[in-house]
Amino acid sequence: MSEGPGRIASVLVAVESDDRGGGVLQPLDPAGRPAGPAEPVADLAAAVAAREAADRPRWVWATGATLYPALLRAGVRLDRCHDVELTEALLLGHAGRWGEPRSLAAAWARLTG
Repeated sequence: MSEGPGRIASVLVAVESDDRGGGVLQPLDPAGRPAGPAEPVADLAAAVAAREAADRPRWVWATGATLYPALLRAGVRLDRCHDVELTEALLLGHAGRWGEPRSLAAAWARLTG
C-alpha cells in the first residue's frame, strides 16, 4: 500500500501463533497501539499469506525464530517485519551488554524497570 510515489504506508500487524496452527492477527496504529479488534484465525499461514498479498503490512512478532520457520514451510514469505527479540539483541549488543536475555519479556522488563 503506497502513499504517493516511492512512499509506503505504515500498515502494522502483530502476529502470534498457537500450538494448533492458528493464531491471532492484531492490526496496530503507527504508534504500535491496537487499531481494531484482534482477529483469531484457525489457519495462521493462510491468514498471513492473504494479508501479505492484500496489504503488504509490516509484521510485528515477539520472535521470528519460532514463527517464521512454520510460515516458510507453508510456502509463505513476508516482505517486512519487526522481530522484537532480534531488535532487542541488536540494541543490547550496541550497548555492550552481550549475553543479556533478549526476549519480549526481557525487553518489557527493561522498559518498565
